[in-house]
Amino acid sequence: MLKPTRILAARLRDIERAEPRIPAANPVHDMRVASRRLRAALRLLRLDELDPPVKKLQDALGNVRDLQLQIAWFEGRDAALKRRHEALLSKAERALRLALREWHENTLPRLLKALEKPPNVSARRTGKILRKRLRRLEQRLGVALERPSPIAFHRARISVKQVRYLFELSRREFPKAAKLLLAEFPPLQYALGEIHDLDARLPLLRRKPHLLREQKEDRARLEKIVIAQMEHWDDLRISPRARHMIG
Repeated sequence: MLKPTRILAARLRDIERAEPRIPAANPVHDMRVASRRLRAALRLLRLDELDPPVKKLQDALGNVRDLQLQIAWFEGRDAALKRRHEALLSKAERALRLALREWHENTLPRLLKALEKPPNVSARRTGKILRKRLRRLEQRLGVALERPSPIAFHRARISVKQVRYLFELSRREFPKAAKLLLAEFPPLQYALGEIHDLDARLPLLRRKPHLLREQKEDRARLEKIVIAQMEHWDDLRISPRARHMIG
């Protein structure tokens, strides 16, 4: 059975460790991942009412992180676009400070209160949630294979991350399924993440034909890698096998 107090406390510690160095790039990334893992824990622990305020923090972190990635890419390639995104980053960082204030004043106290009387979660209910998320992942990977597009890849990427974090939390309850999935997730998640960053960049390069041409060529190569990773999942029936292991 899941141990709610231990799970929530660990996720909150992850956020706490990253915060002192915000808005540096690595801490923003670490806190963003920690907030995603916290949301996965809330889903498993039936604390859905706490998900929206945590998502607000995650979104604020995501806005900062996305701009940081683009600025790093523009470095040495286009000074004007770099300056424009640095101005946007300043606004995003101010929004993040407000989100952190909201986190400390409202969201964190609610989470700490939930720790006082954590819910009991059965393995049966956990398995039901995992099977549901696996079916969604399977469906989204199928759509992306059949009709590749930026939005289909993005939805598949979201499901990959959600399922990965859920199985990280429940690996003791479902060790065989977790071992299978957690070994297979990294290359798929990495490829989907790379193509997402590139898809977010392409609209910014409409008036930069030399950069746009280069990035379109990179995207064509990367799409082949993404499709190969998804075909690997499909050929090995990884999601259906994991659902069967859950029982």
